[in-house]
Amino acid sequence: MIVRRLIAGLLSAGLGTGALGATALASGPRPRAARPAELVQLPTMGSRALARADSADEADPTAPSTAPVASLPSPEIAARARAVFDANRAGKIDRSQYTEQMNGRIDDKSLAAAAVQLGSLGDVKSFNQVRKITQGNRTLYVFRIDFVNGGTIEQAIGWDSAGKVAFLQFAPAR
Repeated sequence: MIVRRLIAGLLSAGLGTGALGATALASGPRPRAARPAELVQLPTMGSRALARADSADEADPTAPSTAPVASLPSPEIAARARAVFDANRAGKIDRSQYTEQMNGRIDDKSLAAAAVQLGSLGDVKSFNQVRKITQGNRTLYVFRIDFVNGGTIEQAIGWDSAGKVAFLQFAPAR
């Protein structure tokens, strides 16, 4: 009984529908018009954030591919990446072509070890770009290197604005 009187008193005082009620309701969050959003097209196959150029469905080679494909490198980029690979494989790099930070990471002992490992893989059968990764102002190019004896590795490389090697990594192919 007491509760009914309290509710009736609030309603009759206008808290629910009067001027004070309208003010209370007006102070709440208001719906905004939807902002136009930039439409982002995501890859339609798989759940990977990065797609490889060779991951497209090859069931019908005449059908147009809808899978994302790695952008082809300019001949200059591919030639520069191959020259860096060959120099590391020979164990004789031109340190003036590397940033100061990279020169600090590559000592003579690690360069010799990399040269032995890369040289033991045999002759190069193919050297192709499989990914281009851009994050902020840094761009990395990933090349898949297949060898005649069946081994495969990936080289990730990036250059700074002055054209010096700022990132270099050799790893087993994914």
